[in-house]
Order: sequence, then structure tokens, then C-alpha cells
Amino acid sequence: MALGVALPMLVLSQAMPVVHAWRERLLIDEQARFVETQLTGALSGSLQQALLSNDRAMMTSILKHVVSADGIQRVRLLNLAGEVTVDSSPGGSGQPAEGGCDECHARPPDQRQTALTLSTTGSVMRFVAPIRNRPACAACHDPVAPHLGVLLTEVSTLTLDEHLASDLASDFVLALLISIALAVVAYLLLHWLLIRRLDRMREPLLKFADGDFAQRLPAGNDEIGELADTFNDMARQLEQSMRDQQARAKVRQRAIVEERERIARELHDGMAQVLGYVNTKAIAIRLLLKNQQIEQAERNLQQLEDATRGLFVDVREAILGLKMAGQSGGLIGGLQEYAAQFSRLSDIPVKVMVAPEARTLNLPPETELQLLRIAQEALTNIRKHASAGRAEVSLQVIDRRLAITISDEGRGFEPDRPRPDRGLSFGLATMRERADAIGAEFYLTTRPGVGTTLTIRLPLRET
Repeated sequence: MALGVALPMLVLSQAMPVVHAWRERLLIDEQARFVETQLTGALSGSLQQALLSNDRAMMTSILKHVVSADGIQRVRLLNLAGEVTVDSSPGGSGQPAEGGCDECHARPPDQRQTALTLSTTGSVMRFVAPIRNRPACAACHDPVAPHLGVLLTEVSTLTLDEHLASDLASDFVLALLISIALAVVAYLLLHWLLIRRLDRMREPLLKFADGDFAQRLPAGNDEIGELADTFNDMARQLEQSMRDQQARAKVRQRAIVEERERIARELHDGMAQVLGYVNTKAIAIRLLLKNQQIEQAERNLQQLEDATRGLFVDVREAILGLKMAGQSGGLIGGLQEYAAQFSRLSDIPVKVMVAPEARTLNLPPETELQLLRIAQEALTNIRKHASAGRAEVSLQVIDRRLAITISDEGRGFEPDRPRPDRGLSFGLATMRERADAIGAEFYLTTRPGVGTTLTIRLPLRET
């Protein structure tokens, strides 16, 4: 990341010296043209007397004197035919000059400059300036011709190029040092503000990916801090969801164990005892028939029939309870369905009353299952032990609590007196444990000859 920031800065800083050198070269070229214009004007004035007297020796001396100045390599006078008439270098007179005409004559006469840069070859810059025809020259030259020739000057740019190269190298070195310093500063800032913080987040994220939802990222006041806060909120929600799932799994597991115990109790208290009773009665009936005691045998057969009928109801209730546990109609629907089936099997009418505020409750599935099991166990106890003609189940909300009341008008019992009926004691203990498992309160009110009322109060969560 730091490299991605420092590399563009380095390229930009190295490009700036090149642009600076290019602009400096253009400026120097402009200055050179201006100086040449002034130089050619002064040189033409110096040569005027020599030109009027046609003194070639004086012309050559003047040109050599000009060439002795720093930077000027060569100066030549050309006639209209392009031949060198006077040259600051020996042996150049009388020779045709290379170039110098096309560049000037390619332009219209009114756009031709007093001094023109012909070309820059290598380290030499060439300038050309026309020599105008004057009235004093009419004795030797055609008075109609506007020019008599041109003055061709060659200036060395070697010193200029060396100066530009030195400046460019210095700028490159300075820009490189500045780029390195900026890159170091940028890296330190990025490392302090970003990379270091991201490294601190790596380990918690890896642990979070492995399932440790208790991990949290360090918070802050910038965008990364806001991202960390968002992640921490998500982590808290996932952690709470995982805890809820674990709690539901424990409740389900406990419900499975309790259901197995209930089924085992039902088999022991119901089917096994009744089958043993049936076996005993069958032996007794066989002996009574053998002794010709028909009346007593019929009474035993009637008792045997009642016992098998009760066993049939117990088995049907157990099957109904298992069937209702797998349905998804909710607590109220499950209670109404079970009460209807129970009434049909046991001939004990059960009235289910639900207050309007209780119909809109949304309880966890595990809580609904435990409440339904308590109601099933209570109705089973009514059938087996209460000798009641009818039963009632009511649901209402009182002081933010769901109150479920199951009552009968049966024979009741003394709650503090030891009971020989182990099935009733086991059923009450099971219902109390189920209520404790969901955080509900269990109340039992009973008295001999009055009936029994069982109340479950479940605190409701704020929504």
C-alpha cells in the first residue's frame, strides 16, 4: 500500500525536473534569438562602412573580432547567389553556403523576420539576418533589389547544454531525495494510521473465522473505527445467537430425556402394571372357572375389561402426546387440539379458554413445548387420579406474565400428606421441573373433596 502511494510520487517528482529543463531550454532559445537579433543589428552597423567601401580586409577583421567573443563560432557574409563572400574562418570565401535560403524564402515577404533561426544541429545554433539595400549602395548594386545578401552566424550551445545537464542532474537528485523522504513519511503515516491497526485486527479476525465469536476489534474515531464498531455489533449478535442456539439445544436435549423418562414411567406405571394385573386376573379367572365359581369369574372379567380399557386410553394418550410434540400449531393450537382428543378418549370434557391478549404472544418453541407437556401431564393426572367430571384450561396475561390454569372439580388430596400413588407424585415432580426449566412459577392448590387447581406463571420478555 505504501509502495502504491510512493511510486506515483516518485514518478511525478522525477518528471518535474524534465519539464523544468524543457521550459528552461525554450526560454534560453528565446533569449538567444533576442540576443542574436540585437547582435546582427549591431554587426550590420559595424560592417556598413566596410560594405560601402567594399573593403574585404576590414570585413574579415570585423568578423574575426566578433568570433573572438565567447560562444560565437563562425560568421559569414553571403551574396544573393548564396556564395560566401567574407568568412571569419580561413578558406571559406568563394564557397557556396549550405542552407540558409529556403527557410527564409518559404515565408511571404511581409512575414520575413529581421533575424531567423535556421536550425540547431548538435551543439550549434545557426542564425541568418538579411543585409538591406541602401541608396548609398546603388553605385555598385541594383537599386531595385531589396537585399544585398545575408549575414550567417553560428553560435555554440555547448556551454548552455552543459549548464542545462548540470541543472537537470541536480534537480533529479534533489527530487529523488525529496521523493524518498516523502515515501518514508508516507510509509510511516500509513503504518501508524492503517497498517499497524489492520495487523492488530488480523488475529481477532482469524479467531472469529474459527468460530470464536467472543473476539472484538479495537474501536476508533475514524472510518476504520466505524468499521470495527459495525463488526463488533455483528459479532455480539452472532455470539448471542450462538448462545441462544446452545440454550435451545440444551432445552431440546433435556426435553428428549424428560420425554424418555415420561414414556418409561408411563410404561412402568401403566402398561407393565396393567399387564401384570391382567396376568394375575387371568390366572384367578381360570381357577374360578375350574371351581365353577361363575359369578366371581364374571366380576374378575369385568375388572379385567376395565383395566384393559384404561391401558388402551393410556397408550392412546401417549401416542397423542408424541404426535402433538411434532406439530407446529403453537401453544394455543396444540392445547385446543390435545384437549379435544383427550375429551374424546377419556370422556372427560375439557374447556379451553384463551384471553385475547394471550393469542398474540410469540413464545420460543422450547417454551411452548414445555408448557404443552405440563398441560398434558396435568390432564393425565386428572383422568387417572381426580375422578373428575370435567376440566378447564385457561390462558391469560396478568402483570406481564402468562398465567396458565388447569383445574378440575374432582376429589382432590392433601398436598402435604405422603401419597401412596407414586404416579401422581412423579407427575407433579415432572411438571415442577419443566416449569423451572423455562423460568416459570409452579403453584398447586388442592383440598380433598374440592378439586385441584394447577397454575403456571411465565414472565414475558419486553418487546
